[in-house]
Amino acid sequence: AEYLSVLKISSNFTGRMKKIIIMLAVFCAAFNCLAQTPAAELVEKYKDVKGTRNFVARGVLMKLARTMMKEYSIAPLAHKVEEVSVLRVDRVPDEVMQAFNHDLKVVLDSYMYAGKSDTNRGVVDAYVHLVTPHIADELVVYNPRIMALYSLSGTFTEEELRKIQKPVE
Repeated sequence: AEYLSVLKISSNFTGRMKKIIIMLAVFCAAFNCLAQTPAAELVEKYKDVKGTRNFVARGVLMKLARTMMKEYSIAPLAHKVEEVSVLRVDRVPDEVMQAFNHDLKVVLDSYMYAGKSDTNRGVVDAYVHLVTPHIADELVVYNPRIMALYSLSGTFTEEELRKIQKPVE
């Protein structure tokens, strides 16, 4: 009888621990969702500056954004993109451009350089944030010709990223 009461206490304790662990996991996931990537922070910082244009799609808007992505070289990844942010700074005053270029360099230095790619809008520089040696959770593309920064969040394999790269000739 004593053995059964110890098992009962143990199972009650285990049940409570499971609930606590689940609540902690949900709590951590909620805060992780609120965390912004360096590229997203840059978009947020400059989104209301006169002369900039920006676009952020997540949730329902991602359905429309994925449809638009199908027209570009990013098409093979479109179904895996969970959020996209775009910032263009081609119409800002010189002092804003200087500040942006400094901030951009800091942001891009926080990612791993993935190479150049040729697109219909010019040569772009691609960067990734790796979560494992062969898996990225963010692809950041900068097009200096049109002064546009693109950030695509999702889970992308090295092989998938290679499919969208068009070598510069």
